[in-house]
Amino acid sequence: MKRVLAILAAAGLFILPAAATAHPAPDVPRITLGIKLLEAPVERRDDPRASSYIIDHLAPGSTIHRGLEVVNDSSEPLRLGMYAGKAGIHKGRFVYPPDGRRNELAHWISLEPARLELHPHSTARVRATIRVPRRASEGERYGVIWAQHRSAPHGDANIAMVQRVGVRVYLDIGPGGEPASDFRITGIVPARDRGGLPRLRARVRNTGARAVDLTGRLMLRSGPDGLAAGPFAGSQGPTLAPGDTGEITFVLGSRIPDGPWTAGVTLRSGLVEHTATGRFSFPDAGDGRPVQAMIASVGSHRRLWAGGGAALAALGLGVLAVRRRGRNTSS
Repeated sequence: MKRVLAILAAAGLFILPAAATAHPAPDVPRITLGIKLLEAPVERRDDPRASSYIIDHLAPGSTIHRGLEVVNDSSEPLRLGMYAGKAGIHKGRFVYPPDGRRNELAHWISLEPARLELHPHSTARVRATIRVPRRASEGERYGVIWAQHRSAPHGDANIAMVQRVGVRVYLDIGPGGEPASDFRITGIVPARDRGGLPRLRARVRNTGARAVDLTGRLMLRSGPDGLAAGPFAGSQGPTLAPGDTGEITFVLGSRIPDGPWTAGVTLRSGLVEHTATGRFSFPDAGDGRPVQAMIASVGSHRRLWAGGGAALAALGLGVLAVRRRGRNTSS
């Protein structure tokens, strides 16, 4: 049995159709499946992360409920299974296994209903309940609530498709108030890629007690002849567990002069936002000398950026195509 795994990015609301895989089968129906969080705690209503993910701090023995909406935006009726799976943070990425394996947090989550039958172009609501045991240990845990569709084999190639979409869960357990979230911009690195385009990497460390999902923007000021440029949006930023370090990259246009420039890098996770500056010039090739970032501003903000990029962060969609050859072939 041959297995082909394709990972497609998603923005948290509607997911790319399964037919968008690198080598789609012509006789496999196009399926567009989505899921979104419908509610967040009142105290987090201004937090853009909490509008996409389940983020909370609970004492042992607590129970919470969250509403989700599952969307079938295709022309096919779908039978879906709802379940919670394990997740973690590794090398700046929010990661999850492709087979829906469970961890401690996943066992605390129940979903009602656990199975859905969705008509074409319809939606359904699902209630997620998280019950924390009284003897649960302190610390932050990660998981995903999944909606999964498994199609029957189609055509002579006997191809079956598995599609799932999900909502991340960041749950911290402990007595008292929630631990603080924070991070620090530690430096900036000017560079050029292999094609000669200038880019700037901002280095960051999670100095708080909760995971952070970073988004960023860059402004260039005080350049040659007083030039200014920007704002430039950062690449998909890292997800960092407490104590982790990572980078976010800003790719600039080919017409940007070498410098010198003063960079103003603003990074944000939820309501926490920091800006740091540094003076630099772009190198002729490769990485330039790292520049220490000087803190320009620190604060918690209750206003979304104009671009809305902080409101939705990619979770991911796994599509598994299974090809079977021969009547008696086994995996």
